[in-house]
Amino acid sequence: MKCLLVYYTGTYNTRYLTNLLKARLEKEGVEVDTYEIDALKMEQLDYSGYDMLGLGYPIYGFNAPSRFLKFVKKQKFPKGLKTFIYKNSGETLHANDASSVYVVRKLKRCKADIENEYHFIMPYNIHFKFEDALINEMLRMDDLLLDVLAKEVLDGIPNIKKYKFIHRLITFFVKIQYIGGDINSFFYKVKKDKCINCNKCINNCPTKNIYRAKNGSIKFHHDCLMCMRCSFNCPTDAMRIGFLDAWGWRVNGAYDFKKIRTLTVDKPIINDSTDGFFKCYIETYAYIKGRHKELFGE
Repeated sequence: MKCLLVYYTGTYNTRYLTNLLKARLEKEGVEVDTYEIDALKMEQLDYSGYDMLGLGYPIYGFNAPSRFLKFVKKQKFPKGLKTFIYKNSGETLHANDASSVYVVRKLKRCKADIENEYHFIMPYNIHFKFEDALINEMLRMDDLLLDVLAKEVLDGIPNIKKYKFIHRLITFFVKIQYIGGDINSFFYKVKKDKCINCNKCINNCPTKNIYRAKNGSIKFHHDCLMCMRCSFNCPTDAMRIGFLDAWGWRVNGAYDFKKIRTLTVDKPIINDSTDGFFKCYIETYAYIKGRHKELFGE
């Protein structure tokens, strides 16, 4: 069995998840290759020789990222290719359910075999920063879901469901956010008193939207995906990201998943009394643990 994992990543959460998935499938004897989508390079991939394809992406405002969709729409997927989707976000609201609707539509047009989809939990890189203890718990849930994915996909157990109309409607109307980055980038700036000229923002921007002007200052074009890679990974928190910054939605400082995994958490962070934003995790945790028990009896 040979599998290709094709994914788009913003602040590298999906890359991290893809590496975990690769290791999990290899544990089952699957030969796995990975391909990280270049936002500026929409090349047709060669799928010959692969028995299985995984498509991965982070959810942006109830949708798949625009460049991920652009890449998928340009592909010619082989008829009958066994395909599954793995997506991730910081919230598991059902409004995210239909984020793959255009991906599934393309796969079906190519008559690829799409029967599985999985929603993993990864911490926000925008809005607000997640606490390490909660991330530790989320990653442990993701480990269980990786087991479920490997079992269901390799054993041919379908799980994909028809998206509800209301969720498809939300996905359709929130697509307007695709132009938000281009507009918002008119208001980006870098605080000169904090910038150390490390060029991380310039070198890592997926669309080459950031550049250094002749006077040495950092400037912005207007081809922004609002992935937050520049702000999130700035070592001195020098980046200011327009109206998102004004609303207090700027998050700085990458998560150290390796260190977070070593934490000892004495009691559950998410429980039956959890309310507010994280209440949606109760249902998600229950599904993952319940499905894992059904498949593995643990």
